[in-house]
Amino acid sequence: MKKILLLGGLYLMTSFSGFSTSFSSKKDKDIPVHFLSSPDLTQIKLEDAKNDKNGMFYRIGVFSYTNITSINSGKWSKLSNGDRMWQLNIKHPGAEALSFLFSSFKLSKGSVFYVENKKGENVSEILTKDDILEYGQQHIALCFGDDLILTLIDPANVEQSEFMLDKIIYNYRSTGNPNLSKINESDATCEVNVNCSEGANYQDEKRGVARVYVVENSGAGWCSGSLVNNLANNCKPYFLTALHCGASVSTTAQLMATWKFYFNYEAPTCTNPTSVGTLATHYVTGCVRMADSNDNDGTNISKSDFLFLQLGTLANETTTINKLIGFNAYWNGWDANNTVVNTGVGIHHPAGDIKKISAFTTNLVSSTWASVPNTHWRVVWAATANGHGVTEGGSSGSPLFSYNNGNSRIIGTLSGGSSYCTATSSPDLYGKVAYHWTSDGTASNQQLKPFLDPNNTGTLVKDGSSNPCNFVGLTEATLNHDVKIYPNPSVDVINIDLNALANQKVEISILDMAGKVVYTSNSSAGNLVKIDISSFGKGIYQVILKSEGQQLVQRISKI
Repeated sequence: MKKILLLGGLYLMTSFSGFSTSFSSKKDKDIPVHFLSSPDLTQIKLEDAKNDKNGMFYRIGVFSYTNITSINSGKWSKLSNGDRMWQLNIKHPGAEALSFLFSSFKLSKGSVFYVENKKGENVSEILTKDDILEYGQQHIALCFGDDLILTLIDPANVEQSEFMLDKIIYNYRSTGNPNLSKINESDATCEVNVNCSEGANYQDEKRGVARVYVVENSGAGWCSGSLVNNLANNCKPYFLTALHCGASVSTTAQLMATWKFYFNYEAPTCTNPTSVGTLATHYVTGCVRMADSNDNDGTNISKSDFLFLQLGTLANETTTINKLIGFNAYWNGWDANNTVVNTGVGIHHPAGDIKKISAFTTNLVSSTWASVPNTHWRVVWAATANGHGVTEGGSSGSPLFSYNNGNSRIIGTLSGGSSYCTATSSPDLYGKVAYHWTSDGTASNQQLKPFLDPNNTGTLVKDGSSNPCNFVGLTEATLNHDVKIYPNPSVDVINIDLNALANQKVEISILDMAGKVVYTSNSSAGNLVKIDISSFGKGIYQVILKSEGQQLVQRISKI
């Protein structure tokens, strides 16, 4: 068992996610410093070696507990335009990246919060009141560096923002920090990028696979998993991974609301990239536990080891779906039949690295993880044109796809195994979707069937879809000639000419590159809609129009 877990009046721009711009406010030279001593990495690495060998959670970060608030720490100063700025310098020597967990995060209207390094470069997204998570929390994840400045700016004449920063995660491995040449941390001697020739038949399926930054009681780490379709075709943002991925009984709903799900984190070609760039910009924050196999206490697996989630929150489902559509995500299909197949792939994020693919070309074998028989598929990977893909820590929870006559569906989720680049013939074990279906327990929250077949049709196979809500995508020709969005690029205003959609109601949404909805409204067709985007940060946005079951998406540029 190897791998488990195998804005006031200020001018804002961000360098986060590849935008090379900066924030124009003056920085105080006397920012107070909050120093945190480094953890004992020697002891941590010994623990990790043992845990990785035993297939436990693939940890990359540990907690440092703090009691930092906007009142008891940092320094407030007044800017020339009357806005108020709070800053604090966090030093945690040796960290590849820091993540900040706020148990309380209350921003006033127009306030912004962000993190930058000592060069003045933003290393986080810019957060506003609209970014507060469920339970009033916030999680600013994987800010590269160990010497960072937290900044809060309140506009003049608004109530002072408040927060409680109670945990800082010291991330010490597999972070993707390009400044430390950490972008390609899986084993390059055999792993294969998903956009090599091996992935040619899986270009839809890969879009549903995400890496998961898990926060649980011992710290943070990586897993993998997939968005999944359901027989109701209702676009529910359901996600399948492994229970051992940090979601034992003691992992609270509050912690799971801080998890990050990164889509499209992959090399654009068969060649490894040299920097993260904008690869990590497509993510959903938070999840809700819907069901699990109830067979893992964080150290042992006894049945099929599945964890079934809804991404985002139950209350913001529509927003989450809009994000996923904006990411060009894919709701993967599945097969709950207990049928042996001999062709397929695993798609995964080993060590949290860019998306990889591993292929099998021999019969799967029904197998057992612990004492319960036939809970898993045993797979042995094959050599292919560009390597001999295996799995690693961080691959856990990833989907195993069967392939037959052009149809590819999930049949298993990775629990672990003994394959390595130095042991390519050793097997891995995937919990069967056929066992997840109803065999882990009698309660509905221990089965996949109640969620994937909500109308109890008895159907055991479902294909994947980019559009499970049955929206009919408008063609590019329709976009160009019938519905006009201009000027593009724009500095302050865009116009949407809806005259071609006579007598229809149109829902308009604008999403930023992180998938956050920054504008929404309803309008009657036959109108010319003017939208003020002057307050938007510079960058690329997606305009989404929905009307009578149809959907149109166009990118615009704010300059």
